[in-house]
Amino acid sequence: MSQELTILGISAAVTAGIQVCGFAVAYALQTEKFYDILGGINFLALGIYSAIDGNSEEDPWVENPRKIAATAVFCASRSWLLMFLAWRAHDRGGDSRFDEVKDKFFMFFFFWMFQGIWVFAISLPILMINGSDKPYDGFSVLDYVCIVAFALAVIIEVAADLQKAIWVKKGREGVFCTTGVWFFSRHPNYFGEILQWWAAFGIAFGSGIGWSDAQWWTTIISPLVTMQILLNTGGTGVMQAN
Repeated sequence: MSQELTILGISAAVTAGIQVCGFAVAYALQTEKFYDILGGINFLALGIYSAIDGNSEEDPWVENPRKIAATAVFCASRSWLLMFLAWRAHDRGGDSRFDEVKDKFFMFFFFWMFQGIWVFAISLPILMINGSDKPYDGFSVLDYVCIVAFALAVIIEVAADLQKAIWVKKGREGVFCTTGVWFFSRHPNYFGEILQWWAAFGIAFGSGIGWSDAQWWTTIISPLVTMQILLNTGGTGVMQAN
């Protein structure tokens, strides 16, 4: 089995393990307070694992700037997500989305499995990048553009989350938040999140064999799933905000 498929398979198993264990404890305690937190931990586990397992004598991870840059931005993005969700869970004292499902075994289990599928799907570009055995041949123009876009998108999302949190703490002045990046968009945090995964999809191109690479095309699931959840799924993203 190729290194890429091995990393994908083990990443899927790690994700399933984290989510099943999380569900078992959450159902036993009848709580959802660490649901989002385990999602963030799951992301970091995949980023770190794929970097470790993607290392080889022929192509050392520490000598591959594409892998280093992509993994660094990915972990920075998901570390912020973890910290923000942990703070939000503590501040809100729970999540009303689960009020009517956490005592229903199969429905609650579905929520945890959905989170696992989401984490795995979003992580596909970084799993491909770190799992690639293609020798590093330098950054292309696309690499530079996408790495900068990835990092900029993280900054936009962090700024949006912080500015929105401060606005809420001040009493939600006005109908909508219009400070900082919120002056330019109704949903700058979602813009940042969506841009991140299109940029990651672009970075992954350099780790494949070109336009005919089936695995690279599979990683487009990452930005498409993100857009579907944030733009079209009821109870989340723009649908919830509206």
